[in-house]
Amino acid sequence: MFEKVFNPFKYVAGMRSLILGLAFILATSILGYFSQTYFPDVISVKIGADRSFFNSIIQNFLNWFVVSTLFYLASIILSKSKIRIIDIFGTQALARFPYLFMALTGFSESMDAFGNHLLWKYLQSGEPVEISMIQKVMAISLMFVSALLTVWMVILMYNAFKVSANLKGPKLIWAFITVMILSMVILSNISKYLIF
Repeated sequence: MFEKVFNPFKYVAGMRSLILGLAFILATSILGYFSQTYFPDVISVKIGADRSFFNSIIQNFLNWFVVSTLFYLASIILSKSKIRIIDIFGTQALARFPYLFMALTGFSESMDAFGNHLLWKYLQSGEPVEISMIQKVMAISLMFVSALLTVWMVILMYNAFKVSANLKGPKLIWAFITVMILSMVILSNISKYLIF
């Protein structure tokens, strides 16, 4: 059970993982649009972001495409195995599954209200915002769940890369870290121009 949750790529890869993964990315984009949850790069999440429907879809597919392309290039350079592009792209698409749940967190206004409350109370920024203890508990709980979902997705991305590229040891770790940093830098710059 534990392995299926954190490394399903031993069981699902290729075209099946690509189709499932793309469906999850599309569903995440649609839910993100309606919950105003925005994913500006490969792991970042912004709640209360007012973006267009097409922006939500394009950004999520770009996040997947950029990181998958970088993982594919790293695999070609570092792996001695024959690398199948569909395995890299398919498993990375499927690895984004936890963010489907992340998009649901935006339906609760408690995190946005809690953030505005903290800005007002401690930085004297924005309008005065008072929130109840229930809202505070809900916001902190959702932040904790969001952190767990992010960790889960990163573990899935790591295992997807490991299985698809057939890499291990320091080479795998350094390649993964490098690709994640590069993709965040690239996507952060691209997302600045995707405001429509």
